[in-house]
Amino acid sequence: MHVIIGGAHNGKREFVRKLLTEEDITWHVGEIPEPGNDTVVIAGLENWLAQCELSEENATDFILKAVENRRAIIILTDISRGIVPMDANLRKLRDTCGRLYQRLFAEASEVTKVWYGIPQHIKKRGD
Repeated sequence: MHVIIGGAHNGKREFVRKLLTEEDITWHVGEIPEPGNDTVVIAGLENWLAQCELSEENATDFILKAVENRRAIIILTDISRGIVPMDANLRKLRDTCGRLYQRLFAEASEVTKVWYGIPQHIKKRGD
């Protein structure tokens, strides 16, 4: 699994498009694909999580099961910076995303931060 993280509109999707130019890929935006063995890109995970009725632990397990045994690229929007939301539900989502992102980073073989179109590889295979 390759995790791509960055702020909103920072060039994450364009980076992935360049990374996967020659592959037949399926994009899943705001949804989690069924388990399989094809190459998938998952984006909008924080939006899916906001609508998800699973517990935090079950949601994490559901995502990890969906990417098991396949090439998966997960695009994450960093929502941990900036002003802490006043709304309790938005604060909970921010905290849940933070814990989920930590788990995804730990499980990922690669992690890349994209900052205004410039990729910074912060974890590579073997690290």
